[in-house]
Amino acid sequence: MVGRLKLGAAVAALLIGGATCAFAADEAPLNVAGRDTRDVREAVLAPDGGRIAAVFSASTAEGGQTHVWLLSTDGKTAARQLTFSGGENEAGERSAAWANDGSTLFFLAKRGKANRLFRLPMTGGEAQGLTLARTAKGETQSGWGRTAEDAVDAQAQRYEVSPDDRFIAVIAADGETAARDGQIKKKDDAVRVGHDDVKKSRLYLISLGDGSAREIALPDQVLSARFNPKGDELVVVTAPADDDPGPAARVWRVPVTGSAPVEVAGLPKSIQEPLFVTNGLIYQAQCQDEAPPGCNDLYAYDFATRASRNQTHGLKGTLSAGMTLEKDGKSVVVLVQDGVRQRLARIALADGAFSWIDAPQPVVLSAQPNRTETGWAMLASGPTQPRSVFFAKALGQAPTRLDGPAIVPADWTATASQTVHWKNGRMDLEGLLYLPSKPAAGGKTPLVVLVHGGPTGVWQDRYYNIVTLFAAQGWAVFMPNPRGSTGYGAAFMAANRNDLGGGDYTDIMTGVDAMLARYPLDAGRMALVGYSYGGEMAGFVEGRTDRFKALVSGAPVIDQFSEYGTEDSSYYDRWFYGRPWEHFADVWRQSPLARVGQAKTPMLLIQGEDDPTDPLGQSQEMYRALKQVGAPVTLVTYPRETHATLGRGFMAEPAREPWHGLDARRRMLAFIADSFAGRDPTKAAPPEPAKDK
Repeated sequence: MVGRLKLGAAVAALLIGGATCAFAADEAPLNVAGRDTRDVREAVLAPDGGRIAAVFSASTAEGGQTHVWLLSTDGKTAARQLTFSGGENEAGERSAAWANDGSTLFFLAKRGKANRLFRLPMTGGEAQGLTLARTAKGETQSGWGRTAEDAVDAQAQRYEVSPDDRFIAVIAADGETAARDGQIKKKDDAVRVGHDDVKKSRLYLISLGDGSAREIALPDQVLSARFNPKGDELVVVTAPADDDPGPAARVWRVPVTGSAPVEVAGLPKSIQEPLFVTNGLIYQAQCQDEAPPGCNDLYAYDFATRASRNQTHGLKGTLSAGMTLEKDGKSVVVLVQDGVRQRLARIALADGAFSWIDAPQPVVLSAQPNRTETGWAMLASGPTQPRSVFFAKALGQAPTRLDGPAIVPADWTATASQTVHWKNGRMDLEGLLYLPSKPAAGGKTPLVVLVHGGPTGVWQDRYYNIVTLFAAQGWAVFMPNPRGSTGYGAAFMAANRNDLGGGDYTDIMTGVDAMLARYPLDAGRMALVGYSYGGEMAGFVEGRTDRFKALVSGAPVIDQFSEYGTEDSSYYDRWFYGRPWEHFADVWRQSPLARVGQAKTPMLLIQGEDDPTDPLGQSQEMYRALKQVGAPVTLVTYPRETHATLGRGFMAEPAREPWHGLDARRRMLAFIADSFAGRDPTKAAPPEPAKDK
């Protein structure tokens, strides 16, 4: 087998599907090691400031489920796992939240057929699920530990506990009716698209005490619901189920007393996650300047004047989702992508004054206080620091990293990053470069160019499992942020409009030239790897240059025409090039398939069969075209995998499928290694199937 990792003795015995699989200390297969990584995805500080409920994933080898752990903020008590899933087919627990008195921890989990809200008493005992169901007549049944009678369980999606601990606002989608279940069992299950496949998301107000529920009558799908500081009113966002025509959000003020919801006038249809402030709201919505979906500004809205004020216009960065109104009500804390960093910032509501807040690592992924702001729980990462939980008593103070379950194997040697800059014409560009500590034999170091998805994505100066695995092969890794990337302002984000595969391609190639000129890299052994838009960029490279020895394309767009008509939503693509039938030449120019006649470079296509974002047909089109023009190509498809799930496996992150990510990475590394060695990677025997031993 090609592509082996020298990571040391601790990787010699790796847990594979519940069994121990032994390898020689210096010969542990790289991708098997990749099955022993974990992740941490949430951190929520308890009201007393002494505990953090953190959601960690198990490793892929252990099933990839997420569980709630309890961490002590003083570091004196060992971390312990609080929740456990009931079966191997369950995804685990997520969305942890505390009752305001700290007596109870809430979380969401799918147990059996229903996704439920659970409450776990911190004094001990088992978690108790909330039954939330609807009868055929639309009547609601609910209660803690109750069994529904002649009713269909709703599927809980999101929730928030009121500040006074009286209510929980729960957003839940309708479940499958008994009649529909019967049709499915009889295989009389035709689907009228846009009707039979849409389950309405509703808002329920749950009494915290007995679990009784009241549905709040609202039109369309409920997307979010947040209480005001007093707990007597909610701000709710709704939108139609079909967002393909474009954003169509509406905002409502909902009194908890039972009075009718009132729509808030004068708000943009792209509004997201509004929060109550004194006499108004703050919210994120589409940038004021022309930019693709995903570029948001922060706005303040006044109830009296019905006018909004842009607080971040001209920001030389990109707002990330999530924001916190500070206790004094005078400022909001936001996350801002700032080039390759992601930083905390404070914005004053009165005048929009902006200031940075010191943070523990270059990339802060989340930061939340408890309600009284006696402390803050953060998730953060750096180039040699896997994502971890941090605690600070106040923003700007030096935080403490809290120990939890190991995120990566103990003897993985992280590779330090270098932030690099170059120019393409008038465009100033930035990226990251990783040089292995032990370069491959032969003088100069082989180079893997890793292209991010999006195109409105970004590489940040944080820990990436895939970089560690590439560097362990003796390969350098270059991660460019070409035009279209987030983190550099609205104009930069919009710079590849109607130019996909154009200026961004030359940004990447001039970056490659700059790296070759500055560092001892081997121009004769280069590969380009990408997933989603990164995979699409690999398609653009195919047929345009033969400088790379191998291309790896995960879940790409290959033909903009067919992808536009079969993806789950076309609004994002429409911003870049319009409706294809109205802009035929532009759309074809931005399709990798247009240049396939000149293709020569060996390509590995990796594709999930259940991908709704970049459907299977895209990779199949490229595979057929490359075969017909005589270019070396291999296509590998993975059943049950969606765009997101296979993407995690591709990047060596924890995933639920025990073998798919492993198989994809083994094939990818073997393909690159064969190409660097001058062998045809499509002719070599594939890696042996992984087996429990």
